[in-house]
Amino acid sequence: MLGHGMKAGERNTPTILNSAFLSLLMWDGRFRTLEDQALGPIEAAGEMNMKLGEMVARVRSIPGYAPMFADAYPGEEISSETVAKAIASYERTIVSSGTSPFDDWIRGDEKALSAGARRGYELFYGKGNCGACHSGWAFTDGGFHNIGLDAGPGGAADNGRHDVLPLASMKGAFKTPTLRDVALSAPYMRDGRYDTLREVVEHYNRGGDSKENLSPEMRPLNLSEQEIDDLVAFMGALTDRRPTAVVYPQLPAAVDAAALAEVQRPSEPRDARAGAAYGGPRSSGDQRIAQGHD
Repeated sequence: MLGHGMKAGERNTPTILNSAFLSLLMWDGRFRTLEDQALGPIEAAGEMNMKLGEMVARVRSIPGYAPMFADAYPGEEISSETVAKAIASYERTIVSSGTSPFDDWIRGDEKALSAGARRGYELFYGKGNCGACHSGWAFTDGGFHNIGLDAGPGGAADNGRHDVLPLASMKGAFKTPTLRDVALSAPYMRDGRYDTLREVVEHYNRGGDSKENLSPEMRPLNLSEQEIDDLVAFMGALTDRRPTAVVYPQLPAAVDAAALAEVQRPSEPRDARAGAAYGGPRSSGDQRIAQGHD
């Protein structure tokens, strides 16, 4: 993830796909609602690095936004709260369409999956043990697991969920991401260290790299090269044929600096949930976003 000043963050932005159905958001689960999450990147030093009051003043300075907010939130002014509502409302529209080859196969089309993807399905719920965490229609249990990621090239340790919930079992644990459309959401892992799904499967195949506080579900899988290919084929079959259409809107034209200064108001208090608690370089879109962005 690139943030303020084109600085790269330490966490990979998670996808916002199906985030409407999550009870805990971000890689460490520190937000419970999309509205809470929406304001975090604005104030985070590693992302937009802007006080909420400045953001609100900028939105208010664009005349075209006033009628839009009035229509969407009658009786409410443009504020950090209504901006959060607007962002969260949009994020809730990004959902799986259920048109992947896997979905067609589940509905009875035996030709929808290739032979390799069908073998991968059996491995996913069998020898690969992937279904232990990637369960349900979205292929995530919504839980947090330590999957044996080492500190990585940067050498910085990341305690993950433990920073939010200081239990020993949560040290180095991160939220299980959805596998819906996973072939479209590279790079992978909480720090984006892998570029391909094959690399991801190879990580699990060797049982992870760091054994400290490793989740009990993690163990060497002893998959063959063919079995790795088959698992990758199955995950590729989770890609919707008709993904959610994202149409770039015609945004209201901005005004000049003088007009902005005229409407500038004193900065709103920093939201402790969004700004101070969000942190700096570990910010994640979904990812202290996304992938649209965890």
